Amino acid sequence: MGVRRGADAAEWRDPGTGYRRRQISGPRFPAEIAEIRLPAGARVPYPAAAFAFVRQLVWVLDGHLTFHDGGTVHELGTGDTVELGAPADRVFANTTGTECRYAVVLARDIRP
Repeated sequence: MGVRRGADAAEWRDPGTGYRRRQISGPRFPAEIAEIRLPAGARVPYPAAAFAFVRQLVWVLDGHLTFHDGGTVHELGTGDTVELGAPADRVFANTTGTECRYAVVLARDIRP
């Protein structure tokens, strides 16, 4: 419990895509919350196994996100959310000329 300053948040940057992930929630919070900045033209794929035993919500904060959920493609704009279901291969893509900023809320799920 307590205040966490934005400047103190851990941030990771993928040198290949420019994708930046900033950890918003602390280690004791029951859900993991991250802010993502996806550069123009970037595409980040994840295998279905990355989504085993977790529940996720994606919330677009600024820009446009093309989200591939298995065989379904969602075009998401500012303010849009998508709740992820059963594990599937997924791709987060920014097909625009400007950065996309979104949040991911992740909760652990003990069910297989």
